[in-house]
Amino acid sequence: MYASLNPGLVGIKASLTESFMLAQRHGFGGLDVQINQLHDAVSQRSVAAVRDLFTEHKLRPGTWNLPFKPYTLTKAKWQDALAKLPPLLATAQALGATRAGMWILPGSYDRSYAQNFTFHVERFQPVARLLADYGIRLGLEFLGPETLCRIFKHPFIRSVAQTRELARVIGSNCGQLFDNYHWHCAGGTRADLAELTREEIVSVHLSDAPAGVELAKQFTGVRKLPGTTGEIDLAGFMQAMADAGYDGPLTAQPCEAGLSALPADESAARTAHAIHTAIATTQCPT
Repeated sequence: MYASLNPGLVGIKASLTESFMLAQRHGFGGLDVQINQLHDAVSQRSVAAVRDLFTEHKLRPGTWNLPFKPYTLTKAKWQDALAKLPPLLATAQALGATRAGMWILPGSYDRSYAQNFTFHVERFQPVARLLADYGIRLGLEFLGPETLCRIFKHPFIRSVAQTRELARVIGSNCGQLFDNYHWHCAGGTRADLAELTREEIVSVHLSDAPAGVELAKQFTGVRKLPGTTGEIDLAGFMQAMADAGYDGPLTAQPCEAGLSALPADESAARTAHAIHTAIATTQCPT
């Protein structure tokens, strides 16, 4: 496992070059760069030049989000977005950026669970097949807070097991993007993680829950750096990732206003320390 910096998730506004420098300076092993940004950089420079940026700064590509949400578009717009993917995926493949992710809403206003499951398979399966052509894996992220679930009429995926089933039907290159905050908010336990395999885990997000806020009132937009409050069983979660043989990026997603107000270097330094401390709780090498 290695710490990967996603500047935007810790409130850092930086250019691509600045992001590379920040990540290297603070001991990260990877950098999350969105695929459109990578593709633009390749178009302006070259594949070799962007690949050299990773090499020179001793960084690996982290995770990028799909550039569209397959479940929010009309069929025509979804087909159009799908048709525009190949050039982006060619860039990702050339740079070794082979981990993609997308979150799944925990409910629907008008579809039952079964209807929504079928709908998500229909929308994600062609995407996953296209990604597979370029050697890219897709991680689905379930969202756990009850405050989010309650806005929908019909509940949907909100657990490790449910996400596993959806990913299995979508395709062999589809797995899970695990976020320990969502696992915690959904009432997750160590037992939920016991059967995980390296092949199933595409990417991992880490944070901590605010202290003194009951589980039913946790709000996804307010979190802390991992290990800050101890509300989430970070050691148990990390050991489960290690036991599964996970060897990919760990990205902090604290959604913390105080962190966003800090200078970029201090924010990056605190983020790196939090992730490296989390890794140190396990028996696996960095």
